[in-house]
Amino acid sequence: MAYKKRKRRHKTKWNYKRIAIASTGFAAIVVATTVLISVSGKDKSGDSSYNSGIVADAAQNNSDKKDNLNTVPQQTNVHDKQNDTSNNTNAVSNDNVNIPTQNVGIPTQDVNSTNQAENNGMTSKTSKGYSITQVDGITYVDGVLIANKTYALPADYNPGAVDGEVMEAFSVMQNAAAREGLNIYISSGFRSYETQNRLYNNYVAKDGKAEADRYSARAGHSEHQTGLCFDLNSIDDSFAATPEGEWVANHAWEYGFIIRYPKGKEDVTGYMYESWHLRYLGKELAKKVYDSGLCLEEYYGITSQYE
Repeated sequence: MAYKKRKRRHKTKWNYKRIAIASTGFAAIVVATTVLISVSGKDKSGDSSYNSGIVADAAQNNSDKKDNLNTVPQQTNVHDKQNDTSNNTNAVSNDNVNIPTQNVGIPTQDVNSTNQAENNGMTSKTSKGYSITQVDGITYVDGVLIANKTYALPADYNPGAVDGEVMEAFSVMQNAAAREGLNIYISSGFRSYETQNRLYNNYVAKDGKAEADRYSARAGHSEHQTGLCFDLNSIDDSFAATPEGEWVANHAWEYGFIIRYPKGKEDVTGYMYESWHLRYLGKELAKKVYDSGLCLEEYYGITSQYE
C-alpha cells in the first residue's frame, strides 16, 4: 500500500507540473500574439503617411487614366494656364513645374492672333480689291488656291494626286481632242514638296540658280503640289507649234483650264512661257481669265516674286 501511495502521489505531482507548464506557455503565446496584433495595427493605422500613400496612389492612378483620355494635354494651352489660377496651381503641384506660368514669355494676344491667322483665316486685299485669305499656311485669292513665287504651300500639304474634278475635266477635254484626231496626255501631274525639292536642286546644279528659277519652282512654290495642274505631252517649247498645242491654246478654257504661264508674261508670272502647263480654275473663271488676255497674277493683281 505504501508503494501504491507513493506511485499515485508521484503521478499527481507530475500532472500538476505538466499542466502548469502548458498553461504558462499557452498564456505566453496569447500575450505575444495580442501584442503583435496590437503593434501591427497601431503601425498601420497610426502612420498617416502609409494611409495617405494608398490614397495618393489611387488618386494618381485615376488622374493618369483621365489624362490618357485627353487628346491635347492641358499644359500645352498657354492661354488657359495664364487665366485660370486653379490650373496654374495644379500644374505646379502635379507636374513639378519649377518656372511660374506667368514667366512663359509668350504674350497671350500674340498667340491668339497667330492662331486666328493660321486657323481661322486672315484676309487682306490685292491691288485689284480681291480678298487674300491665308488658312493653315495656304493662300486663297478670291477663294482660289494660289501657289507662286510669292505665295508658298506648307511642306506637308499633300493631296497625293491630281484632284478628281480636274481629272474629270481633263478626260472630257482629251476626248474632245481625240474626236479631232489629236492626242493629248498628261506627262507630269502631282508632285510632292520633296519631289519638287529634288528636281529643283538638280536643275540648280545643272544650270545655276538664276536660270533654274526661270523654269522650275522652288519647293513649296510649285503649282504641281496643289494637285490642280499638269504638264502635257512633250513638256518643251516644241509643243506650242504642234496641232495638239495649238488646239489646247484655243480650247482649254472651254473645259476649265488656262495656260498658266503665257507667252510674254515672264516678268509677271516669274516663269518662262510654258504652253504645256495647264491650271484648272473651273469653266466660269477660266473663261474670264482667257477673255481678259491676262495671266492669273495680272487678273487678280498679285505678285510672283521670291523674297
